[in-house]
Amino acid sequence: MHRRTYLAGAVTAIAATAGCSSLSGSSDEPGNGGGDGASTEESVSLHRDDPDASGAQTLRVPVSEAIAGQTLGAVSATYPRDRFVVDSASHDAITVGVDRTGDGSLDEEFGSDAISGANNNEYSFTVSMDTEYELRQGDVVALEYPAVRNPDESDEYEVTVGLNDQQEATTSVVIE
Repeated sequence: MHRRTYLAGAVTAIAATAGCSSLSGSSDEPGNGGGDGASTEESVSLHRDDPDASGAQTLRVPVSEAIAGQTLGAVSATYPRDRFVVDSASHDAITVGVDRTGDGSLDEEFGSDAISGANNNEYSFTVSMDTEYELRQGDVVALEYPAVRNPDESDEYEVTVGLNDQQEATTSVVIE
């Protein structure tokens, strides 16, 4: 319950600071698609956007028609090599949920017992899950991964996010 409140608050806070630290994929609009926390595009939101900062990053990945009907099984992120550093994270430090209504808050949350694996290398992570949740087009899967260190140079970087090892999209993130 505490993690749900934290993630919902973090998503709302991130949406409120969209122009600073949260960027959407291919839209010309900054942030998560507006002040209400809703997102129709992939995004990676940084809890800290300064160079060489370490901390949590939140992925928001809308479900496409191609994987609608599948059960939620994996969420991943791949960062530019030699720029970001992804450390390992325990299952209970990772928060995963689904925003079904597009309002920026989680309507469904999965505890650490639903996470079957949290695999990482120096520049990516994949969180595997055993859920019975059937993805619907329009759902937005949100995952907070607690252990990513930003590059030491300010710039815009491309990050690839994915769902179920099938749906992938590239989004931009700015280190200021």
